[in-house]
Amino acid sequence: MKRSILTILLAVAAFGTVQAQEKVIKPNRITAMPKITKAEWLKYYALRDEGKTPKDISKYGDLTIYEDLYSEACSWYCGGEVKSVTASSCLKPIKSFNYKGKNAHDFNHESVWATKGKGIGESLTYTFEGKCPRITTVKILNGHVKSEAAWSANSRVKKLRMYYNGKPYAILALQDSRTLQCFEVGTLGYHDPENPDWTLKFEILEVYPGSKYNDTVIAELYFEGIDVH
Repeated sequence: MKRSILTILLAVAAFGTVQAQEKVIKPNRITAMPKITKAEWLKYYALRDEGKTPKDISKYGDLTIYEDLYSEACSWYCGGEVKSVTASSCLKPIKSFNYKGKNAHDFNHESVWATKGKGIGESLTYTFEGKCPRITTVKILNGHVKSEAAWSANSRVKKLRMYYNGKPYAILALQDSRTLQCFEVGTLGYHDPENPDWTLKFEILEVYPGSKYNDTVIAELYFEGIDVH
């Protein structure tokens, strides 16, 4: 009897150690949404290509996010590729709008993944080939960032549990702001064609409630990394 109790206590202690090792990562870079729409930025970008950049560009705000998503600037995606994106649930389509998981990785901040219901326990799973360049940074546009009204109306993620190849790896703690939040997560992946596919899963643990709708929204979840240049 004493031996079985000792075994249980050791198992509990071991479980506690494993749980304690699950690190919490806060964003190390936060960028506010630009003050103009995507359509307005595309016009600005075309003028810039023609050497006609407006003098007063400060009125546009920080354009980093649009440069990231819509320009042809070099990035991890010059060599990196996501094989597939799947969601555990999706809000039903409304008219011509859908809320599929792949919307979180379509490089369009105006389309979104939205959960069926509040979203606790729902997840996105990204699959990569073994040869894919390794990942060091997760970048998240949290909420329906298209507009202030849409952002506040829908729920946003507060905490995401990140799984690496099916095992809990870290918890990403997001701020409740209409911004791009970047998380340094270490070096993940293989960059070796001899290795099998690998996965990153992001499970919603907590949310910031929306003022109008119950669903939780992520506009974009994408990556930076190494092994490309």
